[in-house]
Amino acid sequence: MDCVENMRGVLNAAGAYKLTGDSAIDQELEAYGVGLKAIEEQAQRLEDDLFAVTAGEERLGVWERLYRRQPSWADPDTRRRGVAAALSRRGGPVLPGDMEGILAAAGIRGTARIEGGRLLIHAEEYVGVTETEAHKILGRMLPLHLGWEIENT
Repeated sequence: MDCVENMRGVLNAAGAYKLTGDSAIDQELEAYGVGLKAIEEQAQRLEDDLFAVTAGEERLGVWERLYRRQPSWADPDTRRRGVAAALSRRGGPVLPGDMEGILAAAGIRGTARIEGGRLLIHAEEYVGVTETEAHKILGRMLPLHLGWEIENT
């Protein structure tokens, strides 16, 4: 509901005005709506930027710079998944269930498993990052004591 519909609904409910669609009050409401449209759009952008799943590209870039040197060049949905995964990372042990999010945050489409006491990551594709950048991101996100390597498939 936009501001004009909202104001019209309030005035109709109050019963103080007869809004027929062509009255002076209707025209005044439309004029208010034109003036408030830019504010309404900005408020919607701010609301969208509160969450990674709805954030615009500029806000995604701000969040990506928290754990990457440069924003990803992947499509916005892939970037949103990576940002959401990186922002949801909590302290404590890295569990097998955490790996999907860590790989997404690092821009790696692939799988990970423990092999010989080390974490072996099978990278099918690097999404929006270079292989070098993905290595750096993993180095910052994985525990220091955990040995790991990436195997490109």
